[in-house]
Amino acid sequence: MTTPTNNENQQLLEHEETQYWVGLQQALARLHNNPDFKKVILDAYFKDRAINGTSMLASPYVVENGKRSEIMEDLVAISRLQDFFITVENLGTTPDDEDDEQEE
Repeated sequence: MTTPTNNENQQLLEHEETQYWVGLQQALARLHNNPDFKKVILDAYFKDRAINGTSMLASPYVVENGKRSEIMEDLVAISRLQDFFITVENLGTTPDDEDDEQEE
């Protein structure tokens, strides 16, 4: 039995990592098709909560009571989750997927 070379080990690791991200991307795609996920995360959290938080930043009550930092942290949390989803979509897209999109 032969020992895998460093190059073969690297290729195996890259393949495993790619499969990890592809699996996450597929799971995220299924979530995007789930009406409850759309309602709770995409609509209520990403849209409504972000818009409400942005609007509240200018409120005199919020400014006078030093609540802006709490609202900003909520907005950062929304942004981080959106960024994670974008990362999953980008890293989970294989070259074959990109070819399929260009043909459409």
